[in-house]
Amino acid sequence: MKKKKNVPQAGSTANKSAQPAQPPPAAATAPQKPGPAASNGFKTFILLVASIISLLIFFALEPNKIWLDQRIMPYWQDYQEQKLNLDLEERKLARYQTDYIFAKNITGFFEKRGTVDKTLVLLPPTDYFREHGLQIHVPEPAVFYYYTGLKTIWANSPEANKATWYITARDGGLQFDSVTNQQALRDTIASFNKYKTSL
Repeated sequence: MKKKKNVPQAGSTANKSAQPAQPPPAAATAPQKPGPAASNGFKTFILLVASIISLLIFFALEPNKIWLDQRIMPYWQDYQEQKLNLDLEERKLARYQTDYIFAKNITGFFEKRGTVDKTLVLLPPTDYFREHGLQIHVPEPAVFYYYTGLKTIWANSPEANKATWYITARDGGLQFDSVTNQQALRDTIASFNKYKTSL
């Protein structure tokens, strides 16, 4: 006689498993072999040597050699000197020299009066000073302002007539004059314009 199999009825909990079904195990992945370290180090070394050789060839060419000697190396030499003295004014003086001294002397006059930020100074060209026996190079207005914060203008500017002060040479020194007469200012501008204005 055949035995009857017990078929679970709907809603019956007798044969239900209390554990969740386990997912099939993932396929085992083969371990990756690390690349040879010696090979990477050798490539890096070859690239370093190639870079050094390329730089040597680049700076061996005449135009590049001149550029290196005249533009890059002077900055390095200045750095070697200036790193020993970090005082800002002394470093500016060492770098800009007589142009900076001239600009600071002019500005000092207006600083004593407390009018640096309200003044526009008409400056003569360098050739004017040299003809009057003064070895002074006049910085262009943008550079002068960078040095000192004082606004200056040259006679060849269309706005030269807005100057409130002008400087002339007298008795081997500098003469500061405020603009009180527009005709005198126009005459001064005309006399300055007889000289070549150069940077």
